Amino acid sequence: MSIAPKYTYVKLGNLKAGSVINVYGVVVFFKQPFKSRGTDFCSTLKIIDQSNQKIGCTIFCEKLEDHPKVFQNGDIVRMHRVKVQPCKSIMLVNTFGFSVVTFDGVVGTAVEPRTSSRSFHFDQDDRRMVEELRTWAASQAVLPTVTATVPLSAVQPKVYFDLTCQLLAKAPIDTTCTLLRVWDGTRCPHTLLKVIVEPHITEGQASFSKERENLIANVLVYDNHVEVARQLKPGVFLRIYNLRAIPGSTKVPGLTSSQSEEVDHLAFHLHGGTSYGRGIRVLPDNSPDVQELKRYSGRLKTNAPADLPFLGYGSVPDSADPHAVILVLVYSFVNNKLSLILPKAI
Repeated sequence: MSIAPKYTYVKLGNLKAGSVINVYGVVVFFKQPFKSRGTDFCSTLKIIDQSNQKIGCTIFCEKLEDHPKVFQNGDIVRMHRVKVQPCKSIMLVNTFGFSVVTFDGVVGTAVEPRTSSRSFHFDQDDRRMVEELRTWAASQAVLPTVTATVPLSAVQPKVYFDLTCQLLAKAPIDTTCTLLRVWDGTRCPHTLLKVIVEPHITEGQASFSKERENLIANVLVYDNHVEVARQLKPGVFLRIYNLRAIPGSTKVPGLTSSQSEEVDHLAFHLHGGTSYGRGIRVLPDNSPDVQELKRYSGRLKTNAPADLPFLGYGSVPDSADPHAVILVLVYSFVNNKLSLILPKAI
């Protein structure tokens, strides 16, 4: 019978240069992984604990899934085998055998580890440390003001915002730009930019009904984010950080450069770079934000009554066939039962 390893953790106020340690911390700043000049992706974090020391962390890993799965400031991160490296100030860097696990930092939510490792150590002591950090962070003014996460129905021109959404389809525009077609179940009150691409280069469903098309936003992803966008699969749930809502006419590069110019519309751009945490992150299905999005997108603003939930309407067919069909279960308040709507083109 194997004995579970016992790990010790060092407070961020007690770091010694050159040592390889294990740490816990609350994330107060992060950048999603981006392609480095070498073969690795790089991500950066800044963490804090009860010692009130803010420490920067730089992580280099070849695979995106090996980076910390941080979704927002306040998340809890546990890192094993990081090296204390003196620079202009002390920072932590990953070393041989590095592993990382992250947790939602909200008090009262389930303590569920986020990790790509098939096996990892987690016991009651770890649970206690997560809960203690959550409680401490909630009682302190340690978290910075963050960009608001808003639904499409509340987006205003000229703002930067974070969007939690589902990817329906995507298509390359040119080597520096990729189109993501997304929705969150709400309708943007502004006229949105139309981006026309050829069906044969579209991954995911190529066309939708007029009613559903009115709920879809076209997001233009530029430069370093194109690499991440290439790996996304239609149907996944995303959080897009530091997305910009641009009013007025915009000339879209590549295939859409010949489209008629629209003067009064809103375009969504994810600019290149990583300033202000700009980037894209895939959210797991058990994420509280995804569960809330599924509940929210179940109440669509269509011709049906606003309080009539459409169960399963948020799912995306695997086929890119424009004649793909969906089955919709509808709960009837009249006869108090579920009814099945026959296949309907979307």
